[in-house]
Amino acid sequence: MKAGRLALVLVVPVILAAVPSIAQDSGTGTPLFTAYPQYSAKFDLAAEKFSLITNMLVYDTSGKTFTDVSFKQTYPDGVSVKETFQRAVGQDQAAQEQSSARRVEGNNFYASIQSFKPRQYVVIFNELVMARRLNEITFPGIEISYTDPEGKRQTTKLADNTYDLFKYSNVVGGLQRFLDKYNRITFEFDKAVPNRKEWEFAPIAASAKGRFPTGIIGTEPGADQYSGYFRIRTGAPDDTYQILVVYNQTEKKDRVADKETLLKDLRDYMRWCGEFEFAQDDLKVEQGKWKKYNEVWTVTGRYLDSVKNRLGEGPLEAHVFYSPREDVEYFVIGLAHGRGLGEASATPNPEKEKALAAEMHGLIETFRSGIVPLANDRR
Repeated sequence: MKAGRLALVLVVPVILAAVPSIAQDSGTGTPLFTAYPQYSAKFDLAAEKFSLITNMLVYDTSGKTFTDVSFKQTYPDGVSVKETFQRAVGQDQAAQEQSSARRVEGNNFYASIQSFKPRQYVVIFNELVMARRLNEITFPGIEISYTDPEGKRQTTKLADNTYDLFKYSNVVGGLQRFLDKYNRITFEFDKAVPNRKEWEFAPIAASAKGRFPTGIIGTEPGADQYSGYFRIRTGAPDDTYQILVVYNQTEKKDRVADKETLLKDLRDYMRWCGEFEFAQDDLKVEQGKWKKYNEVWTVTGRYLDSVKNRLGEGPLEAHVFYSPREDVEYFVIGLAHGRGLGEASATPNPEKEKALAAEMHGLIETFRSGIVPLANDRR
């Protein structure tokens, strides 16, 4: 078992609207539990294979407190648990009071808690590996057993979920080729960061969109080659960085042309990665040539986590530029984290952050766009 992910049980701060799985009381039709299933694609550059990181949130939406609650997730044939994650993080007393037990037996994952209170959720984190390439996968719904407030033992099951895995399970050549194929944008991982072999796709943060993303989390190309985004990350919390790339077809008159607009747009995109703000004292904004692009905005400095005693802060680097050749505006944003979690996030670690910032910068410098203008797309 590895520490370093997120809390198993937390208190829900907001109502999230997405496409969940719901288990209802058979008598009243009242929703008892709501689940938001999420599976992030993870690439192993050394083995040129991918796995899935489950991030399954199960909410108590009943308005009641249940006791002796157990969760059973059965994984389909051809899928096994490589690693299960658990870490108790959080300041809320209700979260801290929870105890949990987790185990894997064959294709079954089990977790249990002593009590499950209204508006709390359980997070199921596992890394799943595929025995073979699967074009489609169906995850059976989670079985939940509990003792209700009347002292009766009950069992319910959430709905099954089926997902298309074709573009992930059939990729050949690793992450660099994958991004080049689906986004026409890539980084030279082997050249810039040869020791960083594992990269995980991350979703847009729920706090930025007001909903928890569900399904397979990977690259998101747009309706055409001129728009899309992806967010990738590597490493444990105190040795990690992430890169967000967003690109959109844009007319020249609508490109970012002033510092105020630049920082507003950058802040909005930075919040796709978390509830982060700029550290104003360290912010440096320059404009000039970068790689083959002219009038590039380059922003360096630090970001701050707006939630105290969670992540703290870390280095940031961003490049925002417009390419008239393909009428596309690009945002390339890197955020590094070299501190501990929780209360340890207040303790500076300058040497670690300096090393991470340099490594992240080296990778960003290998950015390459293969987007090309097509004759029938030109206006």
